[in-house]
Amino acid sequence: MQIATPEQIERYEMAPSLVIATLEGIDETHMQHLPAEGEWSIHEIVIHLADSETLGYWRIRKTLAEEGSTLPIYDEAVWAQKLSYHTQERTLALTLFSSLRASTTALLRSLPAASWELSSNHPEHGKITVYDLFNIYLEHGEVHLQQIERIKQIFSTLA
Repeated sequence: MQIATPEQIERYEMAPSLVIATLEGIDETHMQHLPAEGEWSIHEIVIHLADSETLGYWRIRKTLAEEGSTLPIYDEAVWAQKLSYHTQERTLALTLFSSLRASTTALLRSLPAASWELSSNHPEHGKITVYDLFNIYLEHGEVHLQQIERIKQIFSTLA
């Protein structure tokens, strides 16, 4: 049986705070800078984190409440384009990311062990458990935090 450890849950919970801390001192020009063609700016990454977390929040709850259901997928590139990520309000996105992550953290801490094995069907991944979903979003926050830090490094080498 796979169950998240307290350390994993703490890492999951800390992602918004770490992102916010990493954003400190970045001016708006650097927030909007596209590091390469086809890549997102730091600003767009933040908006993406909020949208992705919204799906994670829902997918975890859907699996817990309606085991065996089919989870939605989405095209993140289309969302970024059609939802004008470059013009959305970053502060609201950070607040949403933080609030959703805090709510899900509280839920995850309250789960009995058997709940981590509940599963749904993901059109791309097949059968996926609550534990699998948790790990996807744990890693997702960490990957984008590293991406923001890499973009920041580009600025520091140019200075």
